[in-house]
Amino acid sequence: MAESFSYKITTEVKPLSFDFSQVLASGETLSTASCSVLVLDGTDPTPSNLLSGGSSIIGNKIYQQVHNGVAGVTYRLVATVTTSAGNTLVALGDLPVYSPDEVQ
Repeated sequence: MAESFSYKITTEVKPLSFDFSQVLASGETLSTASCSVLVLDGTDPTPSNLLSGGSSIIGNKIYQQVHNGVAGVTYRLVATVTTSAGNTLVALGDLPVYSPDEVQ
């Protein structure tokens, strides 16, 4: 499952969401959630610094706040959840980061 994120500016702090509703069985709910991040393109020795706090569950979606990031880097966020049925599900989302000067 993949989410489509447009982009993030280095100075922005914003939530990203992953919607699991299409892959949950009837009555199945999200129990736990976590996000990790890796560099897909570019260089950032500490990609986990993109994450701000932990993941939260609201209904069939999880939310992860992101901040900072290195201009010119595309990050891949990996959202992992466990469900009330004992399933482990993973969603991916790619997020390019730009400096404020690049989007004027």
